[in-house]
Amino acid sequence: MKIIEQDSLNDECHQNFPLSDFFSFDIRPYTSVVKFEGGENILEEGRQVSYLYYLAGGRAKLFIPHENGRISLINFLNAPCFIGEMELVGAQSVGSGIAAITPCLCYRIHVLECKDAILGDTKFLRRLCLFLGQKAIVNTDVYSKNQSYPLENRLANFILLTSYNGVYRERHQEVSEFLGVTYRHLLYVLAGFVKRGILEKTTQGYFIRNIDELQLLARM
Repeated sequence: MKIIEQDSLNDECHQNFPLSDFFSFDIRPYTSVVKFEGGENILEEGRQVSYLYYLAGGRAKLFIPHENGRISLINFLNAPCFIGEMELVGAQSVGSGIAAITPCLCYRIHVLECKDAILGDTKFLRRLCLFLGQKAIVNTDVYSKNQSYPLENRLANFILLTSYNGVYRERHQEVSEFLGVTYRHLLYVLAGFVKRGILEKTTQGYFIRNIDELQLLARM
């Protein structure tokens, strides 16, 4: 994680994503701008959360690690959105695991310094309720599509969500569990993408050779 200290970039972030519109008081004294590189953890599962993040740019994924070392993918986060809002309102006491897929630029609100003001701010709470409602609708839509479309369509969409710089490198076991298919079925469809020239298997992962075809498959 890198804390952005340049005044010009901080000013630019506040102009493009004015958090002041979310609050009835000046949130800027409690806010810093941070950047996470792809693969970095934004929140570590099981730890107390001291910040409320607002993802201003980038993509991230929500996951749960298990004691046996396996990881279950739960959801994906696309800017703009909040991170850590469930911990803020007390819906869960510790954070879920959230990792950046691409470089992520975030506002980081130091909630320990202003938690009472935030939770008593009706303007922010209305905004948060709207965000949570929209999030629930999106999750329902994703679940519905996962039940209604063939694996190749869902996998194409998944690859577009998780790839970075044209390369897809997610672990097969985690992906098969997330998509609700067998490991063998997943490999079969991936091999089909390679045979059709949509993907190319490399030592770094799968390189997207035909983005247009992949996007066409992902339209659900």
